Amino acid sequence: RIFGPIKSGICACGNYRVIGDEKEDPQFCEQCGVEFVDSRIRRYQMGYIKLAYPVMHVWYLKRLPSYIVNLLDKPLNELEDLVYCG
Repeated sequence: RIFGPIKSGICACGNYRVIGDEKEDPQFCEQCGVEFVDSRIRRYQMGYIKLAYPVMHVWYLKRLPSYIVNLLDKPLNELEDLVYCG
């Protein structure tokens, strides 16, 4: 569900939908939630999970030089306390 369909136009529960058919309103399967798109999207689409609160990826904090530290002009230990709820 997160990465897209395994076969084009077929969701995880086996429902079939013609890709690009504008008349059909739902773009997602009502049972399993898989989007009806071409399966090639799996090559490019990284997993996206909508969370209740925004979360920062650790790569942006731990990379040297840290882009977040430079952008916010704050010390690294202060931002780590904020990110890790310390």
